[in-house]
Amino acid sequence: MKKLVTKLIRHRVLVLIIIGVITLFFGFQLKNLKINSDIIKSLPKDDPAAVMYKKVGEKYKGSTLGIIIYNSKNLYSAVSIADIAKITDVVSGIKGVESVTSLTNIINIKSDSLGMNVGKLVDVYNLPKEEKELSALKFEIESNEMYKGDIVSMDGKSTIIMFTLSPHITQEKVAKEVKEKVSQLHIKEQIYYGGLPLMMEELSTIIYTDMMWLIPIVIIVLFVILYLSFKSIKGALIPLITVGIAAIWTLGLMALLGYEITMIGGIIPVVLFAVGSAYAIHVVNHISENVNSGDPNEIVESILYLLLPVFLSSLTTVFGFISFIFGSYLSMIKDFGLFCAIGTFFSFLLAILFIPSLISYFPQNKKRKTKNDPLLTNYILKPISKLIIQHPKYIFVFWITIIFLGVVGTLKIDRSTNLASFFKLKSQTRISEITLQEKFGGSAPIYVVFKGDIQDPELLKEMVKMSDFLKTSKFISTTTSVADLVAQMNDAMGEGKQIPSDRPKVEQLWFLLEGDETLEKLVSPELNEAIIQTRFASSNTKDTKLFLDTLNQYIKSHQKKGIQMEVCGMPNVYQQMDKSLLNSQLSSLIIAIVLVLLLVSISLKSLKLGIYGIIPILATVLAVFGFMGFTGIALDVATVSVASVALGIGIDYSIHTITAFNHYIKKTKDINSALESTILTTGKSILINAISVAIGFSVLLISQLIPMQYFGLLIALSMLFSSAGALTLLPVLLILRSKISEKISQKKQIKTN
Repeated sequence: MKKLVTKLIRHRVLVLIIIGVITLFFGFQLKNLKINSDIIKSLPKDDPAAVMYKKVGEKYKGSTLGIIIYNSKNLYSAVSIADIAKITDVVSGIKGVESVTSLTNIINIKSDSLGMNVGKLVDVYNLPKEEKELSALKFEIESNEMYKGDIVSMDGKSTIIMFTLSPHITQEKVAKEVKEKVSQLHIKEQIYYGGLPLMMEELSTIIYTDMMWLIPIVIIVLFVILYLSFKSIKGALIPLITVGIAAIWTLGLMALLGYEITMIGGIIPVVLFAVGSAYAIHVVNHISENVNSGDPNEIVESILYLLLPVFLSSLTTVFGFISFIFGSYLSMIKDFGLFCAIGTFFSFLLAILFIPSLISYFPQNKKRKTKNDPLLTNYILKPISKLIIQHPKYIFVFWITIIFLGVVGTLKIDRSTNLASFFKLKSQTRISEITLQEKFGGSAPIYVVFKGDIQDPELLKEMVKMSDFLKTSKFISTTTSVADLVAQMNDAMGEGKQIPSDRPKVEQLWFLLEGDETLEKLVSPELNEAIIQTRFASSNTKDTKLFLDTLNQYIKSHQKKGIQMEVCGMPNVYQQMDKSLLNSQLSSLIIAIVLVLLLVSISLKSLKLGIYGIIPILATVLAVFGFMGFTGIALDVATVSVASVALGIGIDYSIHTITAFNHYIKKTKDINSALESTILTTGKSILINAISVAIGFSVLLISQLIPMQYFGLLIALSMLFSSAGALTLLPVLLILRSKISEKISQKKQIKTN
């Protein structure tokens, strides 16, 4: 190893050139990096909820629903109706939009002196302008439950224009075009946008904006911390340049391999700066303290000294990230784990190769005696040391209490998968979603698929029963199906709002519907399948689960020969994601624990010490889970990765503590002296590292996405807990281990005597 390191330093110019060329290559790839906020694509291709959702979209002119909210003080005015017609027309002309439904093109069934008429609510070629016409339109809408509370709000001040998208297009791109085209109309009234494609478009914008803001901010924050630590601009810049190169390599590799930036993938650079800077700091600090000049031999010795500990430190973190690859269901979490692991390895590699090669060209300051930080030593480390030696039971009881509260809090954790809940309450997207839930029955589409002879009166009656059952839920306002249309036509014929009992009558009514585009959105061309469309007005995971469980139970108990029923839609997708979150949390955490325990045991050459080392970090995980439960922080696509990340990073503190303790116990032969020396020396570096990493992750608190904010907060909290555990709980366990070993030795001596 020494020969290899010596050759690398001897040819450091070549090393720097190679690193520069690789950086330019990956930097050039960044232009191909794309953002993908489509959460449905994150599910496996064979996921039943996603497959069914896509099939419905292909068969019934799109399943993904976008909504434009039009607010007006006077909705029933010539200007407002004209505005709605313009919006409907411009959205209909956008490529990728399958269908549009609004006041100006919605189907209308009514009877008059000439009989029953199936047409449109508004004649788009002759829009109502006179007061009499507008009043008649208002009366028609307010007296028909098909419109009131569905496409027009109950207060009559808002209406929605709904559109569906083809499943074969980039939804964010089309949603962006919709917003651009509508804005070009210069509508004076208030316009909001809702529904999944528009939320994804906004999410893409936020991901990009967050990356543009968070990366510079984390660099500035770390620069300040490093400058205060090294009292040198060089000492602050070199680690940041090193991690910056690692981030370029990582993102460039993503682009080269065709991966895209997802919702959680956008924070990969911040994670790398927060985590990877620690390796660079170790190398810069050791070289600064131990190398007087640019002597290559001294630099080689420093690298050889640092190689194993820095490698093991990076490897534990890599294992934490790798656990996502094997333990997660969603591809966005797998990709996040994969490239964080790769980026962490790049950070280690560059810390060992790039920093020594670069720093050898700078004159080194003369060795300075390290001054103890009186604040840290006198007010934190010494009291901790004294408490551990004099009152270890207090610490043990404290951590038992933390673990107990952690278990209780863990049982209170909620899960969140609905995309709307990821936006801040005051954001336009969240306001739109709340408006849609309160006034229009929500934006999450639900489709109940019926298979059989669709013109069979019995099947149509079952559809009516299903519609009635759906509306018993407080989260369902209205439903739309061909059965509703047939019943309305039957009512217009003066025979009551019901399905005719004889098939010929149904076929006669059906004939009047043929040719209307509404039928294409509700019934298959072969007439062997039809759907009930509705929207779900809650983003709460528990509400979704309860509703779907109740609905599936109804379907199970009402299946008949020749009639099959099945439900799909966004609530099903969210529920599938919800199930995957819990499984991913358990799987990735177990994998991370096994991998880290194995590595720690090997590095410490003892399985017992490995177990002792991992106990504080497991206590940390429980503490963080407890904090989530008691504060109402939900388990989502970002926070699901906190435990494994905390395990991978935080275990380093336990390794450092055990290594130092073993060193001092051999040197002093006194457990109290060994503990004091460990805490006063290693404890300082542990606390500084933990605080630096915590501050780095805390930058995510200014993200515009709630899951990212919580991810940063929880990782920062876990760093503080894991460092505290390594400096308090672990020493108590080591005291207990020494006392047990001492008693065993005494018993053996007694038996021998």
